[in-house]
Amino acid sequence: MSEQKTTTEAVSEAPAAGAQPQGPEVNVPRLLDLGLGVIARTVMRSPKDKSKELFRRLKSGEKVQLGEITIQEKLKLKLNMSLDHKMFKGPGFNNDVFRASVDQLLKKVAPRLKARQDLNIRTNRTGGILFDLPAGVRVKGQVNVMLIIMQLGTSGEVTMQLTYFDPDQFQVKE
Repeated sequence: MSEQKTTTEAVSEAPAAGAQPQGPEVNVPRLLDLGLGVIARTVMRSPKDKSKELFRRLKSGEKVQLGEITIQEKLKLKLNMSLDHKMFKGPGFNNDVFRASVDQLLKKVAPRLKARQDLNIRTNRTGGILFDLPAGVRVKGQVNVMLIIMQLGTSGEVTMQLTYFDPDQFQVKE
């Protein structure tokens, strides 16, 4: 998998006038947009054999480095992707199901980013940001739901964690 480099304004310097030095401030929607753009290219637009290999690595629990983001020519962040599929229910968890889940997630989040709508953000103490925008996919009658968690807790890294949640906690609209 080739590394991709992206330059952005996803992080800006903290204000200096009378403020304590805090380091850069993260523009979360911009960082999410960049991360999802790289995921779209890597998962949805890659040749089938590369997509399958990426899926195999993610399914085995590997955190895969997708590339590097350079921010204002000062800060470089590794962009990683991981997959948590412990809560996936039913048979047939394969690359096609994974790609369909990612496709639904992109279709759910991208319009909200473009329209600058609420991203239903939830955070935790370890630097995790959950975007409570569930994307469901039905396989043989079983619905599974994917959400994205952006992990910022490791210095110099951003990990886009694609996570299946227990589908029983989501109501399905028929």
